[in-house]
Amino acid sequence: MARSILNGLLQPAPFGPGDDPEAAPWALPGGPTDLPYRWRRVRPNLFLTYLVGIVFLVFAIPTIAVGVGPVGLGLRAGYLVVFATAYVGAAWTADAPLWLRSCYVAGFTGFVVSGALLWGWEFANFGAYPAILTATLIPWHQARFALLGWALALSLAGLLGGLWMPVLIAALSLGVGLGIAGWLESSRIRRMLERSQTRVAMLTVAAERARISRDLHDILGHSLTAITIKSSLAARLADTEPSAAKEEMAAVEAIARQALSDVRATVSGLNEIRLATEIASARSVLLAAGIDARTPAALPALSDAVSELFGYVVRESVTNVVRHAEATWCVIDVDEHRVEVRDDGVGPGKERAGHGLKGLAERVATAGGVIEIAAAPGGGTSVRADLTSSPQPNRSAP
Repeated sequence: MARSILNGLLQPAPFGPGDDPEAAPWALPGGPTDLPYRWRRVRPNLFLTYLVGIVFLVFAIPTIAVGVGPVGLGLRAGYLVVFATAYVGAAWTADAPLWLRSCYVAGFTGFVVSGALLWGWEFANFGAYPAILTATLIPWHQARFALLGWALALSLAGLLGGLWMPVLIAALSLGVGLGIAGWLESSRIRRMLERSQTRVAMLTVAAERARISRDLHDILGHSLTAITIKSSLAARLADTEPSAAKEEMAAVEAIARQALSDVRATVSGLNEIRLATEIASARSVLLAAGIDARTPAALPALSDAVSELFGYVVRESVTNVVRHAEATWCVIDVDEHRVEVRDDGVGPGKERAGHGLKGLAERVATAGGVIEIAAAPGGGTSVRADLTSSPQPNRSAP
């Protein structure tokens, strides 16, 4: 506890998005639902705690008549009544602006000091009360200095009066003030951390939704394109080559089953994409669409993370070739650090820069690489993912 208070004195925690830098540490959280000075607002603002603190004034009663006449006794009694009223009344200031609370604490402290006219140096016996008001009404960033200053002032008063009791009261005031203020500041930090955890949880949910949306786009976009192409081909072959049409429909069934499996795996976070599988699927879709597929005869040794990433690049790129390129051929080149998909179609356009390519760029960037989408030499489009700067990326979120 002492170590945390010391750290807080030297380097207080910053305010979070949900914190009010000028709010009273013990003020009722949230904006006032009605007039802030009504009982329903005041009662939770440490009113009962202030009221309990008044009990310790009974220790001043035995000495109230010592060394004074009737007038002095009346003045001392009046002093205690005003003191108690002002101390309990601090609960009504918790919702007030910082400047008004600071004036209230300063005025109360000045009233305590004025007690020296009636009590002499023994006014220091009331020194813990200003410390408590400072800790509960003034934010920790300012209160820590005020508490230290008040303790030094009480100690100086005791030394000037040749008394040790004010010095002990100063130490007590500092301990009580720092203890209360440190506890309230710890409560604020805890609430700030709880809000931060809530925001992190919300961002995690949003990121997971974005992942599922991106993966479903990649999977369903490719699969539905393949189903559309093969179904159309089967319809054209149904009358002239029934056996070929039957094969195409069987392929459609296989693609649909695979898409269903991929969707289930994506939702559960277990989707597995491999470059070899995607190249084989791309070759089948390209040939069904009447596009000459030129794919590598062998693949280099790739880590699971690179194979998965390159598989997504091939899947999205080939899907765009079939949908938009109007190409006659498509080439897929692969080496250890890069993959490229080129075609001889109409070239890159706005219709090809949709959510799929944006999601693909996010995947590659997460892996530490770059993706380039540009016009290919001689016409067409080139989609190139390069991991030269990061040959072993972290596994991208499925």
